[in-house]
Formats: sequence, structure tokens, C-alpha cells
Amino acid sequence: MSVSRIAVRAGYRLHLGFYRYVDAGVAYGSVGIALEEPHFELHYSATSYDRKLDIRAPTEEARDAIARVTGSVGLTSGVFELTGYVRHHVGLGSLTRIYLATAMASALALRRSDLNLEELLVRFGRCKYSCVGYYTLVYGGLVVDSGLKIASNEIPKPLVLSGFPRSWFVVLAIPEGRGLKESEEAKYMDSPIPAEEQKELYRALVELITGVKLENIDMFTRGVETLQKVAGRYFSQAQGGFFSSPYGDLVARAMAESGLRGIGQSSWGPAIYGFTDSYVVAEIARKAVLSSLSRVGVSCDIWVSKVSEVGYTLQVSTTRF
Repeated sequence: MSVSRIAVRAGYRLHLGFYRYVDAGVAYGSVGIALEEPHFELHYSATSYDRKLDIRAPTEEARDAIARVTGSVGLTSGVFELTGYVRHHVGLGSLTRIYLATAMASALALRRSDLNLEELLVRFGRCKYSCVGYYTLVYGGLVVDSGLKIASNEIPKPLVLSGFPRSWFVVLAIPEGRGLKESEEAKYMDSPIPAEEQKELYRALVELITGVKLENIDMFTRGVETLQKVAGRYFSQAQGGFFSSPYGDLVARAMAESGLRGIGQSSWGPAIYGFTDSYVVAEIARKAVLSSLSRVGVSCDIWVSKVSEVGYTLQVSTTRF
């Protein structure tokens, strides 16, 4: 008897904001980064005796995502097990990553080299407004997508794929609450309107990219802050203010007072992040956020992470008995 094992490990992503809300027939150009932490692992194992597919995941939405992909590609036996940090609608793009990890593992299990990940994403309604979730998983680092061509079924194209300074750190905090689900965001996203600050956004994008290339954190975080300032205003009606979490201002203030810069909310939140080039400052900020929220009786998941050079890792093994 032989046992085949496939393991996909993937960190999550942060959405840093949009740089074009609608201009020249294109909407929602996105900027994102791949994180080392938090992460999940998706394990698939199969033996010649398996006759059905067993899916073990901590949430119903994750189980449904795995089942939809395996059903679509025709994988009907074996065991999928999802472990690690699994929490949805918090601004990390969890479901898109689970869809993609499942597709990769399934393609290997079925020895299918023809599986088109982009077609699969479209089929399951992913990359509808932003494609940084896909590109950060595939390429890692910093990603800028082209934006969505209005009245087109094409997903946004990769515009910038870049490495990221290894000496910089991200502090990521997820206080209590949740962001909008895909079904809830449509009414705020399906009819984009131009942003008054469009020229300012284009300048911010150039600053952000240049800051990464020159390893100038002041320039980078200044660009992030501009994107976030416009996003906070643009989506304030949808999320009830600049942050979706009622504790967002408290988290952001603790981060800023500790020395973090480029503070913002990822996607619909409640994930809030900030950047520094000092690990000491990152740890001070992490403790300050926890202390601030503890005083008001609020729990929080929090990490100090680097930007991941690779979006995922894959391990395949076969054991014979």
C-alpha cells in the first residue's frame, strides 16, 4: 500500500488600498502584500483504499470552499485537513487562499497540468474587484494589479510584482468584529465613482513603489497613508467610519504612539496594520495594542510579521508499506 501526502502552506495577504476608483474605464486598481504570519496549512492524503472524500476544516465556509473546488475538478477520495489560523471576513482574503490551495493540491493529486487557476477564480466569484489575493499567493512580496476593466469578465492583470525589504516589519492586529462578506459588499462596489483625489492617488502609488525599491520606509508609508486616507472616506458609509471595528481608532492610536507608520485597515477589516524597520518598535507596538484593548475588555489576535518572499510552499511525498 502507498500513501500520498500533499501539504500547502500559505501566509495571508494585506490589502493596502485602491489607487484608481474609476478612471478611463478601469476601476479599483489594488495594492497588496503577502505575509509570513498568520498562515494556514492544507494537507491532503490518499491511499489506494480510499473510496470517499473526507474534509476536515474548522469552519463551514472553509469546508464549503474545499468541497466546491474538489467537486469542480473531480477529486472524490482522500482526506483534506485545514489547520493553522482560519478566520474569515477579517481582511486577510482567507477564502480566496483556501480555494487556491485546494486547487493546487487537487491538481497534483489528479496529476492535472491543465488546471487553470484564473478560470477557477472567475468560476467561484473570486478576484471580482481585486486580484492581489491571487497574485500575492502566486508571487509573494508586493503586488499592484491593473484594476478591473469595466464591462469585462477579465480579472485584473498584474501591474507590479516586487520583492519587499526584509528589514521591515508589519504589525497586524485583528480586534473583535468582522468585515463585510462578499454578498454584502456588492452594493458598495458594483457602481464605482471617481475619487476627487485621483491625481493624489497616482502620486501615492509611485511613492509607495519607489519607497519599496529604494528601501525608503518614509516614502513607502507616506504612500500607504494616502491610499488609506482616501479609502477611509470613500467607504465610510459602508463600514460606519474610517475603521470597520469600533476599536479601530484605539488600535491605530496605540500603533502610532509606539512608532508605527503607514497605519491602515486591510480590505473591509477589522484587520489593522502598521509598518516599522525596527523589531524593537514592532514588539513595543504589539504589547501596546494588547494593553490598550485589555483595558476595555476586548480580545485581539496580533502578530509581528515580515512580508513573505514566496506566497506559498508545497511539499509532496509518497510512502510505501
